[in-house]
Amino acid sequence: MSIPFYGLKEKDLNLIYLSSIESMHCIKVLRHKIGDKIKVLDGMGHIYECEILDDNYNSCTVKIIKSDFIEKNKFNIHIAVAPPKSTDRLDWLVEKIVEMGAYKLTFIKTRRSIRKKVKIERLKKIAISSMKQSFNPYKIIIEDMIAYKDFILGVKEKQCVIPHIVDKKRLFISKALESDVNTCAIIGPEGDFTVDEVNLAVDNNFKTVSLGNRRLRTETAVISTIGAFNFINGF
Repeated sequence: MSIPFYGLKEKDLNLIYLSSIESMHCIKVLRHKIGDKIKVLDGMGHIYECEILDDNYNSCTVKIIKSDFIEKNKFNIHIAVAPPKSTDRLDWLVEKIVEMGAYKLTFIKTRRSIRKKVKIERLKKIAISSMKQSFNPYKIIIEDMIAYKDFILGVKEKQCVIPHIVDKKRLFISKALESDVNTCAIIGPEGDFTVDEVNLAVDNNFKTVSLGNRRLRTETAVISTIGAFNFINGF
């Protein structure tokens, strides 16, 4: 199956004008011609089958022939994470979070965080690429770095979990998670959270959970958490 493109339908028209980046890839790299059929995602649940109307590699116009709509999961997971120092690992982390279907990603700054800032616009481009590669019809929301305390105090999801290794008084995540509930999971740096950070989370209705007996890298902990959420909900 060919990788789809990303674009937004024009209001009141059956047309999509691909961005310069998408147009260049479509016409110059993949060498599509006028009349060729392609798939386009809008990041809002629609999968369009389209016909190419022109070969302008700066702004290619495509006509919508068929439209399918994929309903969003009724319940979703919001991942908050202290980003790893390595750019390659951070990029990989964003790709996998999108592939696994999280609806929102927020970067947090904790006491032991090594990376203090992220290039949000660059990561959004990586997320769109991963969305297309995995045929995920929904574009993830990515939020810039926020202080740990500010994030904890502003969480809106009904179910919140914090995997950590500060102490042993934790339920395994598959037993702690309830199904059919919007969920927030907060993942710390590889130096883990401090005791005070865990206590702050617990005081604000976070459940402390375990991901197993091994010490996991940040990105592995994120994947394990989303995997448990998806399994519990049958996604």
